[in-house]
Amino acid sequence: MSVLTVSQLNKLLAFKIKQEIKFKSAAVKGEIADFNVHFKTGHAFFSIKDESSSIRCIMFAGRVKKLKALPANGMSVLVMGDVEVYERDGSCQIIAADIAVLGDAGIVHAQTELVKTKLKKLGAFDESRKKRIPFVPKKIAVVTSLTGAALQDILNVAGRRYPLCTVEVYPAAVQGETAPASVCAALKKADSCGADTLILSRGGGSSEDLAVFNDEKVVMAAAECVTPLISAVGHEIDTTLVDLAADMRAPTPSAAAELATPDIGDMYAAADSLKRKLDYSFGIYLRSRMIDVERLDTRLKASSPRRRLNGAEKHLNDTESKLRLLMENKLRMCEMQLDRGVSQLNSLSPFNVLGRGYTLTEKDGTAVTSVKDIQAGDKVTIRFADGTAEAVIT
Repeated sequence: MSVLTVSQLNKLLAFKIKQEIKFKSAAVKGEIADFNVHFKTGHAFFSIKDESSSIRCIMFAGRVKKLKALPANGMSVLVMGDVEVYERDGSCQIIAADIAVLGDAGIVHAQTELVKTKLKKLGAFDESRKKRIPFVPKKIAVVTSLTGAALQDILNVAGRRYPLCTVEVYPAAVQGETAPASVCAALKKADSCGADTLILSRGGGSSEDLAVFNDEKVVMAAAECVTPLISAVGHEIDTTLVDLAADMRAPTPSAAAELATPDIGDMYAAADSLKRKLDYSFGIYLRSRMIDVERLDTRLKASSPRRRLNGAEKHLNDTESKLRLLMENKLRMCEMQLDRGVSQLNSLSPFNVLGRGYTLTEKDGTAVTSVKDIQAGDKVTIRFADGTAEAVIT
């Protein structure tokens, strides 16, 4: 047997109570007694009791200010809050978060707020865990009543907007004592069917009719769905805890179907617009590439061996033409010089005087320049301007 000090015992009791989930966000029904608001701190101190027991309560000033009206002693109420042990004197007390006056629907609201507080602490409503609804679903699973108008609204809107999508219905009772278990079972089946989107829906009704969607088990089943979930419970003014746990809330069943499906007409229009933009962009791209090809072709031709060879051939032809011209000019000069020399030779030729009546006498092919060079009987040749004659010297 272990021996504990009073402080150790009170700490152990406080620790155990804090760890027990039943003492968190508890709801305790009883009668108000000794209600008093401290004039300096604004905290409220009171007790709630029944026929045989009572427990102390404290409500901090921030919560007191949120009360619509201060409760009076003797009033039957529902106190919601955490049960704790005050270690100094080992007494239990309730740290009150809200006080609901019983009667005229106060108890229902209080119980709903209690469940809301509990599930909020568990993270059921956290925005960080909410999933994005797919834009183009292949299959939608719907959890609702088979006899309600909500189902027909969803089928009509989904069929009109996006007929390519399959809609599978998982029927459930959406009000009454069996509704929580029925909705939870249907949600579990729908969540495992491979759908892209899940819709939980029912038409409008009173707060009592919609009570199943504030049930703790139903809300947790909605929050734990792996498939993105759209809630469409009641009319636009109705809000349930399932709406807070779902990935998206729709004000009506028809709106849920619109949120879950794209408009096929808009998709066709968007596709046509994208096609036009693509054609335009491709035309610009093609023209740009053609300009690049032409530029590269020009550069290739400018640096090709054939062009260089053609350039060399042209240079060779030009050089040949210039050389031929120079040679022709040189030849003409030579001809002119030759003609000039011939003219000079002709002017000095002894044959030129023959045209003026002179003759040239030759003996044995040698010109006779003196009478001493010939004798009687020698044969000589006499050259005239227009021919020769043979003669004998006498």
